[in-house]
Amino acid sequence: MTEGKRATLWLVLLAAAGTFSLTMGTRQTMGLFLSPLNTATGLGLASISLAFAFGQLWWGLTQPFAGAMADKIGAGRVLFIGALLVAVGTFVTPYMTSTWGLILAIGVLSAGGAGMAGPAVLMAATTRLVPPERRGFATGIVNAGGSFGQFALAPIAATLMVSLGWVSAMQVIALLVLLCLPAAFVL
Repeated sequence: MTEGKRATLWLVLLAAAGTFSLTMGTRQTMGLFLSPLNTATGLGLASISLAFAFGQLWWGLTQPFAGAMADKIGAGRVLFIGALLVAVGTFVTPYMTSTWGLILAIGVLSAGGAGMAGPAVLMAATTRLVPPERRGFATGIVNAGGSFGQFALAPIAATLMVSLGWVSAMQVIALLVLLCLPAAFVL
């Protein structure tokens, strides 16, 4: 592998891992906001948990369709739309005062966006650009990005909650997701 191809490979892997880090990390920090969301909305844990549960289902169901869409219009476009949906859903969540509103924000927008900018599309985008003998390594790097996001964003979100309040913290996390938009152009 030439030096130029090696640099391109690392750029692609870092873009994919960074995208997965931000989208998965954002999804996994939502549990930190459960108590303040419950206090602010008065909906109760069952209603809020329903929105999160729907989000888990929707995240999984979205991925095969996102993969098919990526095959038709390109992975970059799907990742771009997915990251925007995660950001919008996360940003508007504090304004939702009903169970249906939370299902829309958390369960449809955020989770659907994370499914679009998730492992199905990211793995396909990277493995197409990687020689067969390096695909296991490449998918490991991308998966490690998701794990790193879960590890790193939770303390960031907690720190933001203490310093800015829960609403601003959630919105800052939403804006952080937008950092992965340039990765869509790389992929």
